[in-house]
Amino acid sequence: MCIKKNSNFLLLLSLLLLITGVIPISSAFAQTPTEQIIKNTLQPLNSAKSGLFVLQFSTTGMTESAARAYTNIVAQNINNTNRFNVTYLENAEEQIQKSAPELLPCFEIGCGIQIGKILKAKWVITGHISLTEEGSFILTVKLVNIFDNSLVFEETMRFTDANMDRRMYLLSTRIARNVPLIGLIIEANNKIALISLGERDGVSVDDQLIIYRNDIIRTTNTTGVPKAHERRKNIGILRITQVGEKISEGVYFQSIEIPKTDHIVTTFLDKRRQIATVDEVRRELDTHERNVYEITERVELSPIQLIDREKSKWLSKVRVLEEKQEYWQYFLIGSGVATAYLLKDFEEGDDWRMMAAAGTLAYSTYQFIRTRNELNKLENEGRYKGYLELKINPEMDGVGLNYRLNF
Repeated sequence: MCIKKNSNFLLLLSLLLLITGVIPISSAFAQTPTEQIIKNTLQPLNSAKSGLFVLQFSTTGMTESAARAYTNIVAQNINNTNRFNVTYLENAEEQIQKSAPELLPCFEIGCGIQIGKILKAKWVITGHISLTEEGSFILTVKLVNIFDNSLVFEETMRFTDANMDRRMYLLSTRIARNVPLIGLIIEANNKIALISLGERDGVSVDDQLIIYRNDIIRTTNTTGVPKAHERRKNIGILRITQVGEKISEGVYFQSIEIPKTDHIVTTFLDKRRQIATVDEVRRELDTHERNVYEITERVELSPIQLIDREKSKWLSKVRVLEEKQEYWQYFLIGSGVATAYLLKDFEEGDDWRMMAAAGTLAYSTYQFIRTRNELNKLENEGRYKGYLELKINPEMDGVGLNYRLNF
């Protein structure tokens, strides 16, 4: 009887302690927000920033010291995006002077990549800045992946002292949004995953990320020497449903296996590139085909050029419009000379000839302006897509826009 009373007393005491909170309820029954789970049970992972080096810009029409100042401005704006560990010119040159002084001074992408490798950077930016006769500046920048020598981003922009701050901000933002964002899976099950990317990295709800792992592939070359390299294996697509400051939660949009901790996630903050990349990976997951763009081995420093049919179509349109513009330009000059001649020696009875010349002048002017506007639109399209670049002609002492078609 005494034992039964003691058991009842202990049961009542336990219930009282649970109600008053002295004994914590098991966390298995607690509904804790994602951020709190990570804070309590996991160490939040800081997504590693990749190293970036901004090579000193080459210049036309301005001093080297001025070009150096603009280089540092671009580097500072890129650093402010919080996407990269930027190495500034002074620090880079100080290190290179000690280890590889023969690479200095450097303005070209070839030696820039070599410097980037020494600095253990992943990206290098090269560029050219020129001062026009009107007092504005033309800046062309190229972002190159040091690992495979691929051109990731290219843009040409015009700016003045008045709008420089805004233009530099927009340029650095576009660079940050067109570089792959990479993080890790820190917890996963068969439905959802937590990743080491959050609001501070630019991730937002409904973003889609590629989940993949790097497999080690062992092969032998023609001489029988064994080699090993990494190959990317795409696993699935993650759609973000909740975003925290440092971590995010997502559900699998599509997957061919259950993701695991330390699998990698990647995406682009630029929505167009994000959608295009996801569509490509979806096709691969559906058809189980390997990605043609995968890099299985380290690529030596050499140009990578592929046939681009869209670029060929664009170039054909440009050439047709250039011929039209030239035709109407000659027509405009001829009709203008004729009109001026009739005006100078106008006589009675020349009314019809004068009207015909003036009408021809007006029509050719309209056609010339229309063709020129269409050509300008195509040039803007080419500049945006990377088909158009600046070429320096030392004999002309100036800068011109040239079209390039790589095969």
